[in-house]
Amino acid sequence: MNQQKAIDQDSKAVNILHFEELKHDNPNSDWLLLIHGAGGSTRTWKKQKDDLSASYNLLIIDLPGHGQSKHKPLEETVYDFDLISNKIWEVVDHLKISNVHLLGVSLGAIIALKMRNIRPVNVTSIVLAGAIVRLDTKMRVIASLSLKLAEVIGFEKLYTFVAWMVLPKRNHKKSREIFIRESKHLTDEEFKKWTGMYGKCLNETLQQIYHAVSEIPTILIMGEQDHFFLKQAKKYEQLHKNVQLMIVEKCGHIVNLEKAESFNSICIHFLKNLRPS
Repeated sequence: MNQQKAIDQDSKAVNILHFEELKHDNPNSDWLLLIHGAGGSTRTWKKQKDDLSASYNLLIIDLPGHGQSKHKPLEETVYDFDLISNKIWEVVDHLKISNVHLLGVSLGAIIALKMRNIRPVNVTSIVLAGAIVRLDTKMRVIASLSLKLAEVIGFEKLYTFVAWMVLPKRNHKKSREIFIRESKHLTDEEFKKWTGMYGKCLNETLQQIYHAVSEIPTILIMGEQDHFFLKQAKKYEQLHKNVQLMIVEKCGHIVNLEKAESFNSICIHFLKNLRPS
């Protein structure tokens, strides 16, 4: 099956985020919008491209300050989740795509749920890897202390510290190394904008998306060893009737990298069973 790859040549002339397209040869194929996590980029999804593009159109975004979007910095000096979500919707509108399946990993999961809240009519389904849907008391304390620590050790070292904290096991090594390597591409200014956003509105945003009622089919794909976020994902599934939870054994937080084959299989099965063929 032939696929046509298009990089955002025309987006360089307009103020939108960098994106990549992988177009399926069937023009009626659904669109999957892939949103990476903190410190990631379009490269975060390299293990998904072949499997997912076999049946779907892919739209892969670089978040502000990440990947190739760093060459097109936003004018805003302060970030919030509404701003980030609307910037991604701008890309969707630019390409005249009417409906998307949202795929988000880690921080990208929060953004995907915020995008759903803003424009639910344009969202067909949601797939979340290593979903962050709520912070328990322990995690809120850790997050607060980590932001204070950044002022002492610097933002780049903070991301390294967080990588070891969230991905501590030997089998998490590859995901941890990728996270640390990709985060080094962020400028100090972007680190400040993103960490400032976490400190300012992360808890409020999580409260909004955690309790928001939606009929949009959603699946959370979590690692068995995701010791910070799995417990809250289980509670989220129990709270919302449209949410499924799949747990991948011997896997940490970044499921789509660490257990790519399992993630891809679960994702495709979920998407293909949304409606009768």
